[in-house]
Amino acid sequence: MYTDTRLLGPDTDLDEFLSNLKTPWKTMDSDMNTALGIITNHAKTEIEIETTQLLTAIEQTGDQISVEFPSWQSDVEKTFINQYGLIDGKLIFNKVLMRLFQIAKGTEQQLH
Repeated sequence: MYTDTRLLGPDTDLDEFLSNLKTPWKTMDSDMNTALGIITNHAKTEIEIETTQLLTAIEQTGDQISVEFPSWQSDVEKTFINQYGLIDGKLIFNKVLMRLFQIAKGTEQQLH
């Protein structure tokens, strides 16, 4: 669907990249609300929202690993790509996922 433009390259400083993902951004509140709305549309109950996973399944067969992501992630990514363009949309998507991961770990404040 979209050309896969890497946010990471062979010369990328991973510590700096992760630090950037963890840094608040100008449209963070609006973007997090957008993501929460999409997640809410995918969840049937509030209990499901609280237990929504970043990964839904990991399967290892021999030397291959298959990872399945929940459908809400694809919708969130597409929304941000449509809103901000390919590169900025993918960056915002990754920042949102990082923020959700931090919230799940308890290192960031809950959204609502």
